[in-house]
Order: sequence, then C-alpha cells, then structure tokens
Amino acid sequence: MEGTVLAQCEQGVLEGVTNEGVHTFFDIPYAANCGRFQAAGEPARWNGQRNSTRPGPVFPQWPSRLDFVMGPTARGVEQSEDAFRLNVFTPDLTGKLPVVFWIHGGGFMTGGALPCYSGDSIARLDRAVVVTMNYRLGVLGNLYMEGISPGNLAVSDLARALQWVRKNIANFGGDPDSIVVAGQSAGAWFAQLLASMPSTHRLVKAIAMLSYPGLQPMALSKAQATAVQLCETVGIASTGKELLTLPVERILQAQTRLTGAVAKFAEVPIAFMPVASGSVPADPGAHAQERFGGKPVFIGWTRDESGSFFASNPALLGATKEQALQKFKDEFGDDGVARYESAAEGRFDRKPYAALVGLGSEKLIVGPTRRFAKRMAEAASSVFAYRFDFPSPQPNVGACHCLELPFFFGNFENWIEAPMLEGVDEPRSRALSARIQTYFLNFVESGNPNGVGLPSWKAFNGDDGDLMYFD
Repeated sequence: MEGTVLAQCEQGVLEGVTNEGVHTFFDIPYAANCGRFQAAGEPARWNGQRNSTRPGPVFPQWPSRLDFVMGPTARGVEQSEDAFRLNVFTPDLTGKLPVVFWIHGGGFMTGGALPCYSGDSIARLDRAVVVTMNYRLGVLGNLYMEGISPGNLAVSDLARALQWVRKNIANFGGDPDSIVVAGQSAGAWFAQLLASMPSTHRLVKAIAMLSYPGLQPMALSKAQATAVQLCETVGIASTGKELLTLPVERILQAQTRLTGAVAKFAEVPIAFMPVASGSVPADPGAHAQERFGGKPVFIGWTRDESGSFFASNPALLGATKEQALQKFKDEFGDDGVARYESAAEGRFDRKPYAALVGLGSEKLIVGPTRRFAKRMAEAASSVFAYRFDFPSPQPNVGACHCLELPFFFGNFENWIEAPMLEGVDEPRSRALSARIQTYFLNFVESGNPNGVGLPSWKAFNGDDGDLMYFD
C-alpha cells in the first residue's frame, strides 16, 4: 500500500512516500549551491511542506564508461549544477536504527543518488536506515586551479552531507551515533578519506569499502598542470577564467577528451580526483590507520575487477602474448614472465587478455585493498574481508567491477538493462544476495558480520585464507 508521510528536519517539514512499510524521502537539500567552483553553503529553510516524493536531479555527467556492464543507470535523470541532495530510506520514523551512509562510485566522474542505489530493499529488512547522496563530479567536483577552484569540492560536499545526517537522522528513525559509511569504487575511496579526516572521522562508527581503488590524492602541481591542459583542450586562455561561465556541456566534453588523452594500455584512466591539500592528507590510508584504528572495517573486491573496463576494448581482448608480457615486464622486470603465468590462471579462455585483467585488477584495486585491510588490522580494527567470485554471463567480464552492487542492495529489479546481469541464474543470485545482506547488516549493527545460521567469517589478518568468498 502506498501513501505519503511527513518528517521534520532542521530546514522544515518533508513530505515523503510510504511503500509497503518503507518510508522514502527523496531530493532533500543537504547544502546550498553557491556557484561553480565554490564551497556549498548552509541548506535553505522552507515554510510549509517540501515535496520529497520523487527523485531529484544529479550533478552533470556524460554516460559512464561502465554503462557497458551496468546499463544506462543515469538515463533520463535530470542533471543540474544545483543537485546538493540526498535520499533517506527508513522502515520506522520513531526507531533508533544504525545508518548506512552510501557513497556511490563512478571513477570520480559519474553517478549520483540513482535508482540503482535505491536503499528500499535494505530498509525493508527493518535493520537499518539508508542514505544515498549526490556529490559534485569530474571537473566540477575535483578541479584544482589557482584563482579558479580550490579543489576537493566533492570532499567538502560529502562532509556536508555526513554532517546533515548526523544532525537530522534521528527524525527519520536513525541513530546519529551509529553511522556506517559505505561505498564502492570511488565511493570506497571517499569512505577511507572520511575515516581519515579530522572533521569527519569521529562521526563514523565503521566503514564498508567495496572495490577500493588504491590511488593517492593528486599533488597540487600535477592537478594545476591538468587544469591548464583542460583549458587547452577546451580552447580557452590558460588562466581558466572562462571555466567559470562556460556551458557545462563543453566542460564535460573536454573532461572526456582529456581522460582519453591520459589513458595507458591496460589501465583505467583517472584525470580528475581530490588533491592533497587542506583536510585531505597525501596518504589517507596512513591517517585512517592512525585516526580510525580500532573501529570495524568491512572490505573486499571482485575477482575480475578490470573485466568491466577491458572487455569493451578490442585492443585488450585481442592483445597478443608479446603485448601482455611486455606490460608485465614493464611492471615487474625479471619477475614479469612468472607473474604473467599466474595472473592468467583460471581466468576466461583468452590467456593474454586474462593476464591483463589479472594485472589491472591487482594493481588498481586488489593489492591496495589487501594492504589497507592489513594496515587497519594492525591498528586493532576488526577487519572482515571478502572476495566476490560470482561470474557474470556477459562475455569476458567475469566477476567484474560493479557486479556485486545489485547483490548488496538486493534490488535486481532496478538493474533491468544491465548487460552484466543478463541471463544470470536468478534463484542463485537472490540466495547469494540474501546471504551478503545478512552478513552486511550484522556488521552494520555490531561491527561483526557473523551470525546464527551463517558460515563463520574470520577476521582478516593479511592472509587470503581469512577471506570470505561470495560465489
């Protein structure tokens, strides 16, 4: 049965929608738009009731390179430079449930509080409140340029959203002292960052990091050089002043061209991301270890992370053994040949391509995730690490980056055009999803995923024998 429901936040009364026991409040302003490349301000107040019954806009973006596996997740969604909004999914306005603060991925360039990240199915289990949000993307959220943009606007957006949740979530049945920051890919990167920053780490009870890319923030000099390169790509003066008023389509077009220009063979290009400046440390992992050590960590990766990026590239699918071996030698020197053989083992039936997927996955995500997990275990955190091995029927992608998302959210019906799920065994998928969600919600409640009727999950101490395999 569907109806409307009212809730109060600091700014005023919200009218949300109730559907089969879950109350959803869409499009809630957590900050005010103060202009392009400006820090966001305090969110506006209103009189009367604000209509929060329908999803709002997301920040400007072009189609994701991961539409190849995920499908067109942002198709038809309104875009705006004023999308400082979040959604709340709750089973009970008067409860005191733990809160899942979900940060989407998208390579720092795409995504938002989209239907594929709907927290409805998780909230329906009556164990947590789920919050999803937008933060500025690509150039608009990450440009650092002297006199034009301070950089780290995506970071300050997320900090504002987290502070909004801390202040307001009790009115939605959430416990402000029990916020678990969870995210996938770039979202996992930001989860680690929020656990490391002086202004936010105390607000977070635990973190859940899915497919964490082990990138360090950009050095200011490199970010400034990239900004100048962006101006050249757009065809404007290198001062960047015109970026303040340029139509957003031209910025997005230049962002795409520049990302393509920095691409290397068998790697995932990143052109714009946070910079080491202000509250963002040069090594967030070390600061998380120092400031967040002792708090629980749920962390993991998919077996074939790079399959999502590489399977759409004919040059990689058709790579020769010589090309693949050269990449391994460039990376590992004399160890390259042995590493090539082990990376290809048990993956697909295309040895050079399989080896490149193994190397790309290990370099960007698997190795850094394992190292961060070990680091947090050494800092007395209870760390629970998994590997997601359930393969997609889509050719050449395997258990790929993003494939675990519909399993975590339990919302397969929101992924109807996702090639990675086409032809998937539905009963097995639903059963695995239910098991993952139970583990995850146990962790959200107590900091430990173990529970009655579940296979035992050992805490991670750096040994792959401690991993939980989801397959």
